Amino acid sequence: MTVPEHKDKLGRLLSVGEYVAYPDSNQLRLGTIIKLNPKMLKIKPLGSAWDINKYPDDTLKVEGPDLTWYLLKK
Repeated sequence: MTVPEHKDKLGRLLSVGEYVAYPDSNQLRLGTIIKLNPKMLKIKPLGSAWDINKYPDDTLKVEGPDLTWYLLKK
């Protein structure tokens, strides 16, 4: 079985361990990709014990100084 290839809203490839921003109700949340399913991503929200499934097109990869700033702020 091959690993599915998923891309975020801007067309960037997503992989396990990367941080993404995604909508949840009326909020924007950050989480880590923990599994690539055939159609969806399994995401572990920061600061939560639960996992959530989201379509890749509903996510945006977060990296670099923006991610560092957010993690240090928490």
